[in-house]
Amino acid sequence: MTSHRTRVVAAWSVHAFTLTGVIWATLAMLALFADQHKLMWLYLGIALVVDGVDGSLARRADVKKYAPNFDGVILDCVVDYLTWTFIPALFMYRAGLLGEGTLAVVLLVLINVTSMFCYANTKMKTDDYYFMGFPATWNIVALALWLAQPNTLVNAIIVVFFSVLTWAPITFVHPFRVKRFMALNVIATLAWVVSSGVLVVYYPVQVHWAFIIWIVSGLWIVVLGLIRTVTAKRSQRASAAVSADETVLAGAADTER
Repeated sequence: MTSHRTRVVAAWSVHAFTLTGVIWATLAMLALFADQHKLMWLYLGIALVVDGVDGSLARRADVKKYAPNFDGVILDCVVDYLTWTFIPALFMYRAGLLGEGTLAVVLLVLINVTSMFCYANTKMKTDDYYFMGFPATWNIVALALWLAQPNTLVNAIIVVFFSVLTWAPITFVHPFRVKRFMALNVIATLAWVVSSGVLVVYYPVQVHWAFIIWIVSGLWIVVLGLIRTVTAKRSQRASAAVSADETVLAGAADTER
């Protein structure tokens, strides 16, 4: 009985931990509307850390068994939409990264609408836990645009490009679920988070070493996903060729009979 009670407490503790993401999202929103951008990124960064570890904690605590009446998946999706998509999109709008007037509104709506095709996609993850299509990580896009400060046309092209990638047959790494190079993936992710924090703290002053780490660690995650995409395509073509050969041989055998 004591063991079961302990497991129940552990399961609900994990849910409570995930729920703090709503708190960080609220604080980030308040910081955004107060034009305290660095403070907003701090809260979104904390939410990112929570999101990075709560899944592993939930599986270890077996929340589906010991807290069955509370859907942590739905909670996680709500927090992710707020912190990965909705607030970063509003940030890009308020910071002028999407331009002005009708164009800004259209791009803002485009981000929020196309992202729903990620969150509502039941096949968003592959069997080996890669994301299929752009996983609505607009916080990363928003941070990159804020740090780089390209012109409005470039920003608009980037927004449209990543929106279209939502449906693209391209895989992206889930650094805490993909088993291939998991240790390196986790290290690269942590390096990216830390270097992002340094770049935000010192913005607009450029910290070159942090920028280099930021680029290299980010490229590792992106390139690994592209390699997975190419490998999967080759495997599919090889399987199709084998199936075609087997069909031809079966047809020939039937003819001989």
